[in-house]
Amino acid sequence: MDYQIAIPSYKRAELLRDKTLVWLESKKVDPDRITVFVAGEEESDHYRYVLGHKYRVVTGVLGKIQQQQFYHHYYPKGTPLLNMDDDVVRLRQRTADGKLEDWQGDLDALVELGFKTAKQVGATMWGINPVENGFFLHDHISVGLRYIIGLFYGCYAGDPVFIGKDRLLEASGDDYESTIRSFIQNGSVVRFEYLCPTTKYFAAGGIDAELKTRGVADRQTDHTRVLYEMEAHYPELCKVVTKAGGIKNIRLKPITFEKLPRVDV
Repeated sequence: MDYQIAIPSYKRAELLRDKTLVWLESKKVDPDRITVFVAGEEESDHYRYVLGHKYRVVTGVLGKIQQQQFYHHYYPKGTPLLNMDDDVVRLRQRTADGKLEDWQGDLDALVELGFKTAKQVGATMWGINPVENGFFLHDHISVGLRYIIGLFYGCYAGDPVFIGKDRLLEASGDDYESTIRSFIQNGSVVRFEYLCPTTKYFAAGGIDAELKTRGVADRQTDHTRVLYEMEAHYPELCKVVTKAGGIKNIRLKPITFEKLPRVDV
């Protein structure tokens, strides 16, 4: 399948090199599929120095959502995109006894399956279970409304879900908004419930660095503000919940239209 891999990254050149790109190399992904989107010429120079000439580095814009919208215009409209974060260590899968093991499958085949399955049910967005815990994984593919984590998901370039002017345009909770918008637009999203990621959460750089650059001193306060705005915008599909330690998060209304059988590739 002729798909592209888009990786937005900010002040994480070394992390990207040592995590996501190492994993993609282990999956024998063609480097020509991969484009790294960075913010500003100084960042571009550093990334090219760290990554060498093997990978395409494109100077985009500052901001997680703004960068996402930038690369949705960079590719020809309708290009199948695998969107990845810069801190993905690996994918894991649920075993028959409910435990986890490293996923040894073919990435090209998984991407093709993701887009094929989404097309069959009229969706344009597909992803994997966000929780690295076999207890919360299942041997089926969900069709309906399920949170699609932004570190590994498929969509099409130019989709109004991502470039629409009515987005909240906030880094916090944007994965949830993308999921909701795709559900509203297409009637469902697709999630592979037996696959999950291992990632380096809260590494230096990324959103934290972006917010500091923008002058936002307290990420958690800003995050909470955005979540309540999202709840007000989509009251029938999500609500703000309080997790351990008083941390606020969004919970989507679970909607299931169909459970497709697990397919291993």
